[in-house]
Amino acid sequence: MTKRICIVGGGIAGAGAAHALDDADTTVYEMDTVGGRMASRRRNGCIFDFGANYLEVGDENLQSVIETAASDVLVEIETPVWRFDADGEIAPGQTPQNPRWTTRDGLDGIVRGMIEESEADLEVGVGVTRLERLSDGWRVTTEDGEEDFDAVVLAVPGASASVLFETADWDDPLRGRLATTADEIPYRTMDTVALHYPFEVDTEFFGLVSEEGVYDVAWVSNEGHKPGHVPDGEGMVIVQFGPGWAVTHPQTSPAAAAEIASQRAVELLDDDRLDEPTWWEYQRWGAAVPTRGPDESLVEDALDADLALAGDWVEGIGRTRAALRSGLKAGRALQ
Repeated sequence: MTKRICIVGGGIAGAGAAHALDDADTTVYEMDTVGGRMASRRRNGCIFDFGANYLEVGDENLQSVIETAASDVLVEIETPVWRFDADGEIAPGQTPQNPRWTTRDGLDGIVRGMIEESEADLEVGVGVTRLERLSDGWRVTTEDGEEDFDAVVLAVPGASASVLFETADWDDPLRGRLATTADEIPYRTMDTVALHYPFEVDTEFFGLVSEEGVYDVAWVSNEGHKPGHVPDGEGMVIVQFGPGWAVTHPQTSPAAAAEIASQRAVELLDDDRLDEPTWWEYQRWGAAVPTRGPDESLVEDALDADLALAGDWVEGIGRTRAALRSGLKAGRALQ
């Protein structure tokens, strides 16, 4: 008999679980937009990756999964990543470098492609509001009603998982342990600014990464190096501040963040024109980088209740590849 599996969360972890469960009758519920922190924005003909800036797996097994599940949409960012130090001095990065992936329609296209390839039913804009433990599975309540499943994959951030555990109809001490653990996962906050220009930005590198902890900016990228993202004659630069920035600027305004981001772009790319973007967008990612994960024994105990946990917080590493790995692991555990 084919298992019915519910996946809560349409990010890369949920997509990984759906890929692993391609023999099951699977439904993915996503309350917001597909992609999670692999978020892509679209504005005035531009596409820009606004959370994670690319997918780098650095692992043959994960690479095989990505190439199999999203081969129709994958494009490689061929220009390399360089580094900069506390003085803003730039140096070429190490070579060779792992492949870095996006799609012509944005990084979230990888997630959509994986879910489509899995043939899971995808319900976008439908949030899960309540879980009820049954004798042989779970009852899942959404804004659209109730459905029963043999198992559930929770592929959402720790805070969201904690709320579902707190409100679940589940008479088991494990529920409270899971709620407390998920709620106590520590995260670092990251601010991202996208800057648009009426001219092409010319760089030898796709991205610049800061040497750990030596600059208020952690990452700068030239979206023009991504096929299909920026129209000819235009430019886009993404500036991501390091975790320390959010600590020292807890109440910063979007306009102030955009002004400082443009100043850093001028300094690092040595181009005074970057001081005046035609438009910008800002996002504060409150749950950007988990700094530790739950005990593995707790994750295994949840499996005994037909419940799998997935996400970078489960791995305790703030990386898209960690979220993908955890989703694959969760799906395989429920097969």
